[in-house]
Amino acid sequence: MSEENKKIARRLMEEGWNKGRVEMVDEVMSSHCRFHDPVFPSLTSGVDNYKQHLQTCRTAFPDLKFTIDDVIAERNEVVLHWTAHGTQRGTFLGMPATNKSATVSGTTINRIDKGKIAEIWADWNLMSLMEQLGLSAAAQSQSSPQPTKAHR
Repeated sequence: MSEENKKIARRLMEEGWNKGRVEMVDEVMSSHCRFHDPVFPSLTSGVDNYKQHLQTCRTAFPDLKFTIDDVIAERNEVVLHWTAHGTQRGTFLGMPATNKSATVSGTTINRIDKGKIAEIWADWNLMSLMEQLGLSAAAQSQSSPQPTKAHR
């Protein structure tokens, strides 16, 4: 069962996220799948909500590519440790396109029930993404000239 569950989790990442095949989500995900990602609190449940999320992310990062670094399966859960790379060409989280590339890593836990993903937990580093895109306060302060003391 673990090997079959690994295939399901890999398929969502490789076909859905990497190839943008939104229609395949119905094949691997329960219609009432629940989602947990602190970066996207409105992404709570439902396959249609997830498809919209996938499409939105791929519109912002059209060259988005996930590499699966490690896969662990135990009972009915599959853990994927991944690295994602892409160039922001569209609005993401309300931030306009920067045309900069970024690489982030994260972990996704997929709970499989009756051959479909029933629940997903995701954890990844948003701050790292923002810094690489030049959108964080830290990145902006590093690129801005520092004020100098006025001469008396």
